[in-house]
Amino acid sequence: MVKIYQTIYEEVNTILESVSNIKEIIKHPTTKALDKYPAVIFFPTGVSNVFSTTADNFREYKFNMFVVVGLENTTTSHVFENVLSNTCDAILDAFDSNWKLNRIDNQPVWVRIESGDWGMNQGAKGLEAIAQFEIIIKMSVNL
Repeated sequence: MVKIYQTIYEEVNTILESVSNIKEIIKHPTTKALDKYPAVIFFPTGVSNVFSTTADNFREYKFNMFVVVGLENTTTSHVFENVLSNTCDAILDAFDSNWKLNRIDNQPVWVRIESGDWGMNQGAKGLEAIAQFEIIIKMSVNL
């Protein structure tokens, strides 16, 4: 049996580790205080089946990804206009250039990232700026 989630987790983690801006990666929902910024939190949120034709069927594995930057000792403008935006650009570039999962279990695989809300939240250590993304891994399930 192929461990699809584990394979995806490893690939996403490898890509995020290649982004020098990121100082901490957490691979599950958490309420703990983040130790270093920018931090990225990612975890699966669901799977759906897409039936396009009787011959072409796909499964989409969805992950939420949050890029988090603390606002302590800096300005909101600096965080949103520089730190958060530059980190998000670097993450998107890393996925574009480093995605290696062309196949899982000998089935074609694609990845796309969609942006969600950007905003601020009260974290354990104070205000944090957050950018949300959804990572969607589309896999052919034609057998």
